[in-house]
Amino acid sequence: MYKMLVVDDESLTRDYLKLTIPQINAQWEVVHVASDGKEALELLDQYAVDLILTDIKMPVMDGLTLCKIVSQKSPRPRIVILSGHDEFSFAKEAITYGVNEYLLKPIVKDELRVVLERIMKDLDREKSQLLTQHSMHILSEDSKNHVVKNFLKAVIEDSYAEIKVLYPLLFRLKVSLIESEGNLMILSLDEDMIIRKSIPYADIPVFKYILQQIATEIVEEGRVFYDSEENTIILVTGENQDDLIEQCRVIHAKVADAIYRSTGITITGAIGNCVNDVLRLSSSYRKAHKMLLSRLLNGGNSCFSFSGESTEMPSILELDKTMMAIQSGLLDGSETNYMVSVRHYAELMDNYHLPVVYRYGVHLIRCMADMNPNFTDEGIQTAQTILRKLESFTLQEPSKEDVLLIFYEILKSFNLHAMSRPTNENEHDLVAKAKEYIYSHYSEPISLAIIADKIGVSASYLSNVFHKSVNESYIKFLTRVRMEQAAKLLRARPAEKIVEVSDKVGYVSVKHFSHVFKQHFHMPPGEYQEKQAAALKG
Repeated sequence: MYKMLVVDDESLTRDYLKLTIPQINAQWEVVHVASDGKEALELLDQYAVDLILTDIKMPVMDGLTLCKIVSQKSPRPRIVILSGHDEFSFAKEAITYGVNEYLLKPIVKDELRVVLERIMKDLDREKSQLLTQHSMHILSEDSKNHVVKNFLKAVIEDSYAEIKVLYPLLFRLKVSLIESEGNLMILSLDEDMIIRKSIPYADIPVFKYILQQIATEIVEEGRVFYDSEENTIILVTGENQDDLIEQCRVIHAKVADAIYRSTGITITGAIGNCVNDVLRLSSSYRKAHKMLLSRLLNGGNSCFSFSGESTEMPSILELDKTMMAIQSGLLDGSETNYMVSVRHYAELMDNYHLPVVYRYGVHLIRCMADMNPNFTDEGIQTAQTILRKLESFTLQEPSKEDVLLIFYEILKSFNLHAMSRPTNENEHDLVAKAKEYIYSHYSEPISLAIIADKIGVSASYLSNVFHKSVNESYIKFLTRVRMEQAAKLLRARPAEKIVEVSDKVGYVSVKHFSHVFKQHFHMPPGEYQEKQAAALKG
């Protein structure tokens, strides 16, 4: 029930409104009446109301003076002017005092009904907003940190469905993750050391948990979270790239020292590129993830930062390409193809010292397991046991052929222990279904996991067959589709607002959309739009 104060110097008008208003809208009740502005202010000092319905011409204190004084109160009730004066000067002055509506006498019930409904909807909306703000205010720090972690995880996984929900929530929580520059750093256990210590695979999650707990004690809570591989990911913010890299190295050194003293295990850090928009952190994560391959080349217990001009980048890209070829051969069921690729993989090693071979072997096992989430813990444990056969080479290092025999055996164990992949449809049909879903739902908050679920396969399996078939990743394909559709909209409707185009192609932030568009078309969407408009005029 909403409460109203009626202010009018005519008693008949006051009585009429007090009787009529509840009949017009049962949600409104005239709880007080006053004959002039002074009397109304005295009532307002004692009682709260939602709406003041006041005349303008009154003795002692007129309606406009009342409005002026009420406009300075907090909270301020809504105000509707009721007057027989159809003069612009009154309406203009009333607007400066925050008057919501202006009605003329004689009163028309339908007009009054519309105004009351409009005021009521406005009050409902305000109450809802205040309730939301209050809920956000009392939300515990743990809850806020949980939202931040889930959002950051959604960003690096390109999970648009979750981003669409959590991104607005961050604004309501008044959480600003990147003020100037930011990047992501991955902290990863050196699992080759774990295997050489004969620690059971089932115990590795315990060490990963310890790693995250130590990182959380050193870094601000909410900025530390897991990725899908249960690596510890840290959001680091600062003023510039040099500052960020220095912060990352300091954090890595502190965490590495703490976990080594606690467990005797070393960790590797990988630093992604700097970004100035939280929605671009997925790029920073992918760069950092690629830099983890530096561990194969240089050993663990180090911290590597991304640089497109790094002398190691060609070797990293070759390692990545070779692993994709191994996975492709396995997906094809072509033993000849994957054996050729494994031989090339082994030839990428500088030498066959045990630590080097262990690192390459662990990476091989991890990539095979990630390719198929149904690859069982038993299968991973079996693969690690095979890798530990390297311990028989204590007096002399293994030859390339020795290493190849062990790697071949690991891949055969993978085929033995991994659950069978889908056989009801071939890969071409699965990819065609995935592409069809993207074309139909690109404007919606979709993710690889959602698409995989729709067509009945695992996300990692779909990721691999999609990349193999289309020759680009799922996210690059989705981005290309969205950009092509955005350009099509801008060509067809040159006057359409950029923010509306951004929303129509599935982006939650126009800033992020503009950045991606510029990368794709080498110009901002506004400039593209202006060129299209000029072409149409020409």
